[in-house]
Amino acid sequence: MKKLVFLCTFSLGLFLLFVFFGASKYKTTGKQAKAKENVSFFSRLVKKAKELSFTPYLQPAPVPGQLSNLSYDQWFGISFKDQRGIIPNESRFVIKPFPLGYLFCQPVFLHLITANDEEKNYDFEPSLFDFKNVELEKLPKNLGFSGFRVFYDSKEKGGWVELFSIVGASYFRSLGLGQTWGLSARAIAVNTTGSSKEEFPYYREFWIEEPKKEDRSLSFYALLDGESLTGAFHFLFTPGETSKVEIENYIFLRKTVEKLGIAPLTSMFLQGENSPLLYNPLHPEEHDSDGLSIQLDTGQWIWRPLQNPPFFSSFDFPIRGKLLGFGLMQRDRNFDHYKSVLLHYESRPSAWIVPSQGWEEGGHVELVELPTTTETKDNIVSYFVSNTPALSQRQFHYAYTIFWGRDVIAGSEIGRVVSTRYAQLDKTIREYIVDFFIPGFSEGLDPQPILLVGQGAKLIELRIERNSYVNGFRLSFKIQRQEAGPIPLKAYLEAKDFPLTETWDYVDFP
Repeated sequence: MKKLVFLCTFSLGLFLLFVFFGASKYKTTGKQAKAKENVSFFSRLVKKAKELSFTPYLQPAPVPGQLSNLSYDQWFGISFKDQRGIIPNESRFVIKPFPLGYLFCQPVFLHLITANDEEKNYDFEPSLFDFKNVELEKLPKNLGFSGFRVFYDSKEKGGWVELFSIVGASYFRSLGLGQTWGLSARAIAVNTTGSSKEEFPYYREFWIEEPKKEDRSLSFYALLDGESLTGAFHFLFTPGETSKVEIENYIFLRKTVEKLGIAPLTSMFLQGENSPLLYNPLHPEEHDSDGLSIQLDTGQWIWRPLQNPPFFSSFDFPIRGKLLGFGLMQRDRNFDHYKSVLLHYESRPSAWIVPSQGWEEGGHVELVELPTTTETKDNIVSYFVSNTPALSQRQFHYAYTIFWGRDVIAGSEIGRVVSTRYAQLDKTIREYIVDFFIPGFSEGLDPQPILLVGQGAKLIELRIERNSYVNGFRLSFKIQRQEAGPIPLKAYLEAKDFPLTETWDYVDFP
């Protein structure tokens, strides 16, 4: 598991937290069950999150220092003893909690929802874990967990496979069968860019529905809390060659948020075929994702190759019409481009988000890229920002599905970008080569290149040629920089005034 950096906050409010939540004990039996039988659990959780938004935010209590001082290897080496996990009945899912420690310091409380709609606490006890060579003093009971992981009994892969995990603030990730871990998602992004300090709301509690033996999906709920907002979430996880996570949430604002990012994805891009500088020449490409893809109901597709920029960069992609989907993709599946027998970048999943409810207001997709010199830190974030201001006491309702896997986008007849290459020819002149794959490629095609060069540079050469190796065409052009700032570039191929390909959207950095 890649080491992610999360925000750990501390305070002395554990007593007040337990008082407010009734020590996290919720039992629904007898008359209580009958009184609530017509109200869904999620409805009650939404009400709870809304009520919580009207109370002052209480930071989680600090975990014992002996846990927060653990190294990553020490923390990850702690294992849950029971191989059947926390679900008492037989099913194709095994759920194992993560312990607190290292950077994962927000206590999370787990509950199970039985077939009879009863809620049972699953409390932390030190005896649940094998701490191996980690020497710890006696830990208190009811300390909480930091998250959980989900294993699935895959008939195709002949055994138990871990396909979902959720740990650290509100981060979670999944993958398809046969893939390796890569990018992550999280519940919400708060002030990732802008003048206000970024916040990291966290999941306080989870309620997991006990799956039946025949179930092929896992349903669970989460209560989100943070300085500026609260939230109620419902997740439905369905594993497979392409796994999917269906999400419905209600967000309640405690106070005005400068920028609220919906359905954020987090990834890593150190170097690729478009990088002017290689930090590790032994592995020519190192990235969890190589591009941002956006689909609009106008028929337009946008492809932004990711970069490791020289400085913090943020770009907006306005949504004119309806957003049909967006995601961070790993298109390059060629091992020879990565040459890592341990990390298997070519097998990392793409994540494609399909909106359903709450996205009608319009807005933009934002891409944030940060400079990095190592592959161990995520430096890419993308999310949707609504045109509706995130004002104090306002609430939002969103539903969407995240598809995780190798081929996560339904087949499209539009041509797509295969690769982007770059060369510095002299101090001011740069050359770009962009290869386009064309579905149904035929020798009779005669596309015309459309290229837009932003202010600060001029086009000095442009050519297009067939490229049978990708069943498409190669667009080559040279620009001469005249200013020092970032310069936007856009290109696509058309035939008879009709776009043949997605729009290649790029930024030339100084």
